[in-house]
Amino acid sequence: MTGKRNKVGPVEVNSYRAFLVEPSRPPSKGGNTRAWHQHSFEIDGERYSFLALGAKRWVFTNDTVEFEWHWDENGRYRNVDPATVRTMNSRGETVVRGERGTKKGRSAPPRMPGSRREQRD
Repeated sequence: MTGKRNKVGPVEVNSYRAFLVEPSRPPSKGGNTRAWHQHSFEIDGERYSFLALGAKRWVFTNDTVEFEWHWDENGRYRNVDPATVRTMNSRGETVVRGERGTKKGRSAPPRMPGSRREQRD
């Protein structure tokens, strides 16, 4: 079930959301600009998602998109392959949106502000 790739597009996206996946960081430590986010969008009542850096949208509502996807191990979620996402603006020109690239994920949550003594109180 997970091996078969399906192709969608070119179609318009109905809704688009991004959710922070990594532990958050304060702005003074660099913030969440390049943190891993789960990008999720809906096309004709079907939800598709993928992990990517940053919360910047890969597709706007007036754009058309085409991509390849496959089912997860349980057959519940449609996982998009980010390398195959191709976005076209309203004039039909291919545009690159979103934060492309990779990095290691954060594993430790941020520390509370203040000294260790203040945290004990």
